[in-house]
Amino acid sequence: MRKYSGKYIVTLIIFICLGIGAFLASDSIFEGDSGRRNTLANRFVQQIESYPSGDLEEAVAALWAQEEPSWISLYGKENVPSDVSFIPSDNTDTRILSSDSSGSITCVVSHDNEVTGLVVFTFEDSRALKSLLLTEGVLIFSFIVLTVCFIYIDRKVLLPFNTLSSYPEKIARNETGEHIPESKGRYFGKYIWGMNMLSDRLSGDRKKLRALEKEKQTLLSSIAHGIKTPVANIRLYAQALKSGLYRKDGTPDPDDAMVAEKIEKNTQDIEDIVKDLLNAASQSIVEYEPSIEQFYLSEIGDWLKEEYDNRMSVLKIPFEVDLKSSVMITSDRTGIIRVLTQFIENAIKYGDGNRIGVLIDKTEEGYEFTVSNTGSLVPENEERYIFNSFYRGSNSEDVEGNGLGLYEASFIARKLGGSVVTRFNDRTKETEFTLLLPL
Repeated sequence: MRKYSGKYIVTLIIFICLGIGAFLASDSIFEGDSGRRNTLANRFVQQIESYPSGDLEEAVAALWAQEEPSWISLYGKENVPSDVSFIPSDNTDTRILSSDSSGSITCVVSHDNEVTGLVVFTFEDSRALKSLLLTEGVLIFSFIVLTVCFIYIDRKVLLPFNTLSSYPEKIARNETGEHIPESKGRYFGKYIWGMNMLSDRLSGDRKKLRALEKEKQTLLSSIAHGIKTPVANIRLYAQALKSGLYRKDGTPDPDDAMVAEKIEKNTQDIEDIVKDLLNAASQSIVEYEPSIEQFYLSEIGDWLKEEYDNRMSVLKIPFEVDLKSSVMITSDRTGIIRVLTQFIENAIKYGDGNRIGVLIDKTEEGYEFTVSNTGSLVPENEERYIFNSFYRGSNSEDVEGNGLGLYEASFIARKLGGSVVTRFNDRTKETEFTLLLPL
C-alpha cells in the first residue's frame, strides 16, 4: 500500500506543480505585455508633447504611421495598438473613457502644464487567447499524464491482480499443483512468493495427512482382520455349545443355548463395529460434496488450457484439449476439474512426455472426459485395482505418490452419479482414463 500511496502523492505533486506553473506563466505573460504596452504609450505621448505641429490630432496620426513599423520589432505585433486616437480636452464625448478596458490604454497629453487632450491606444487583446491556449495545454498535458498513470496501474497492478485473484481459490479447492510464475514486478513479488510457499506447505501437509490416513487404515485393517478370526471361532464355539456338541449325551441344554445366543449376538456386534470403523476410515480419506450448477463444457476446456498450457510448454510435453461439444451441462464444475486434474497429473508422472491429450464430448449415453497419454502402461491384471485407496501399481515403484489420486477421482465420480474407467487404446497406443457422467 505504501508503494501505491507514493504513486498517488507523486501524481498529486505533479498536478500542483502544473497548476502553479500555469498560474506563474500566465501572470508573467500578462505582466510582460502590460509593461511593453505602457512603455510604448508613454514614449508615444512624449513624442506627441514634443511634436512641433500645433495640431495634435494630426501629429498623432502622423507619428502613428511613422512609428508603427518600428513598434512591431520593438514590442511585438501583439503589443502594437490597432488604433491610436486623440481626444481634445474640450471634447465632451466621454464614451471612449467609459469603454476603457484591459484592451486599451488612455494617456493624458499636456503642454505648458496644461492638459490639451487624451491619447487612446486600442489593442486587439490576445492575452485572453493566450490564457485559453495555456489552460487547454495544461488540461491536455494533465489528461495525458492521467492516461499514462491509468495505463500503468492497469498493466502493472490490475491485470496481474486479476490473474492472481483466482489462485487462492484453486489452492483451497485443490484444483492446482502449479506454482504462480515468478514476476519481476515490484508490487506482487512478495505476494507470489508467499502464495507459492503456502501452496508448498499445504501440499506437504496434505501428503503427511494422506500418509497418516494410510497408516490409520492399515492399522484398522490389521485390527479388523486380527479380530475377525477369533470372533469367528467364538461364534463357532457358541454354535457348538448351543447344539449340545460338548455334552456327553449330545442333547442341547436350554441354559447353554441361551448363553450361546448372547455370545453370538456380541460377536455380531463386534463385527458390525469393525465394519463401521473400516467404512469410516475409508470415507475420511477424501472430503468432497458436490455443488451442482449449470455451465458449458467449454469452460472446462478453457480452464485446462489456462492451467496447463504454460506448464506443458516448460515440460516440453505436447498438450492438446479437443472440445468436441460445447453444450451446457448440469453438474459440479469443480468436481470434474479435480478428476481431470488427477488424470493429467498421473499422465505427467507416468507418461513418457511424448503427448498428453484431453477429449471432451457429449454422446448418446452421457458426457465423456478422457485424458490420454503415451508411456508406462498399467498391467491388465491390475486395472481393476488401481481405483482402490492406497493402491499403487507395479509400474509406480520409482514414482512418488500415495495411491489416493485415482481413488479420489473414482470417489468424486460416484458422488456425481458417474464412473471412471481406464483402457489401452490399441489404435493410438495410448493409455486412456475416462470420466463418464450420465445425461
